[in-house]
Amino acid sequence: MWMNKWKLTVGFLLFPVAMLAQTINGEYARALHRQYPSQPTDFCPSCKLWVNPYYKSIADTARHMPLLTFYIYTKAHRLEQEALKLPRSGTYAAWYPSVGQPNETALYSAANKVINRPDQPEEIQKGHCQAWILLAYTVDAAILSDTYTFNSAMEYRGQNLGTEIASEDLCRKLTGWKGNPELTDSVKIWCGTFGSQATYTKGKVTGTVPAYYYKILKYKDHLHGKEITTCYWFPNQPEETQDKLKQREVSYKQLKVNLGFDPMAVFTE
Repeated sequence: MWMNKWKLTVGFLLFPVAMLAQTINGEYARALHRQYPSQPTDFCPSCKLWVNPYYKSIADTARHMPLLTFYIYTKAHRLEQEALKLPRSGTYAAWYPSVGQPNETALYSAANKVINRPDQPEEIQKGHCQAWILLAYTVDAAILSDTYTFNSAMEYRGQNLGTEIASEDLCRKLTGWKGNPELTDSVKIWCGTFGSQATYTKGKVTGTVPAYYYKILKYKDHLHGKEITTCYWFPNQPEETQDKLKQREVSYKQLKVNLGFDPMAVFTE
């Protein structure tokens, strides 16, 4: 146990020294992306598989929405993120396309000009599947979390700050965040988007506003000695709030029916 704590402490101490040797800017982020090009997949005609050291994703590159992502969040990640304290600004919070994919920044701006509801629940945001805060335990993971198409879709601000963020906070709480009971040391997260309720176009890029986000959380409850699998089916609507999280639970069987495929069979543990 003391050895693990020593390794964690040394890692934190070395971080500032390592960062002195490189400048974290747009070129760094683009070079990072060039290391992880997407791959073909037969999941759908316009789908691509994207794998990086932190999470993996299958996205519909024609509709610019992630159909399925997978990531394992751990207590160690939470502690590293809390110690690292990356700012949610600059390169650490900027969005980049994967290699070969278009930059969607202008698309989001165009959509919000049409909607004209800045900072309101109806605003379209870059809605993560795998959350930035859960991945901000290293510089590279934080940067790669903000990747168009493979880890984001057009999400209403109400939903993004509502049940979506509530599910992200739940993952942190399960590992003992803010004094909550530490039920587990790791949470397996499957997340994606489904359906279409609108589209917006800018130039040659057309983005889809998904009808739903979905999420599966699977973990070993050490206090009660059993494995827990909780599934969520989130309507992508401005009216969604954090207190609706429990209402959005569905059975795993129902989730598979809704999606038409089995997420845990596609990305196995």
